[in-house]
Order: sequence, then C-alpha cells, then structure tokens
Amino acid sequence: MTDPGSRNKRSKFRLHNPNRATIKVVQVDDCVIKEGIRCDYLLILPNEEEVYIELKGSNVQHAVEQIERGIELLSCNCKSLIKLCFISSTRCPINSTEIQNLKKKFKQKYNAKLFIKNGEISYTYEGNS
Repeated sequence: MTDPGSRNKRSKFRLHNPNRATIKVVQVDDCVIKEGIRCDYLLILPNEEEVYIELKGSNVQHAVEQIERGIELLSCNCKSLIKLCFISSTRCPINSTEIQNLKKKFKQKYNAKLFIKNGEISYTYEGNS
C-alpha cells in the first residue's frame, strides 16, 4: 500500500498473506472518516485483529495522533482485541527514547503494539482464512 493522495511514494506497507486469508481493507482517509485527522488504512484480519496503517513523510508525531484517532473512532475497544499500528515514514526525526515512550503508551492505553519504521514495512499474517 502506498498513500494514494500523496506524492510520497517511499512510505509503504506490504502485507504478506501466504495462507490467502480473507482480509478486510478499509480506506479510512477520505472514505470512512472524511473530516479531522485520521489514519490511512485499517485492516481487519480473520482473528478480529485490527491493523492501523499511516504512511507519512517526516511528521511522525502527527502520524501517531492520526493512528490514535483511528483507534478511538473505529476500534471496538475490547481489551482482549489485538491491535497493531504501523507508521511508515520517509524520515523519523524523533529519538528512540520518545519512540519507546510512545510504544509504552499505546500498549497501556489501547492494548496496541506500535511499529515505526522508515521506508517499507512488511508484515506477514500467518493465520487461517
């Protein structure tokens, strides 16, 4: 996935689905949420795992806020539900301590794992369809 509304083609998310499970792909930005800040995509995996994706340039702090708003508006907020949050940026100007604090906050507040990486992010879903 790349951000269709952006000139940024270096931030990418690639989902590997070797078992060909049925995955719901939701375009959040300008589709499900049309106003305010919002993430780019939400994937709903067969095990009800939610995957939030933001493809960004260098404003990683804003990307974090976009993911947070996506969770707040779209998640069922079940504590047992696994949420994965991916931010792909062209450049990450925040330091590793700040990133660690953000990851801790996401785990505590949303029961979510936060991943921030420059360039392409690849994630493999091994579940069954």
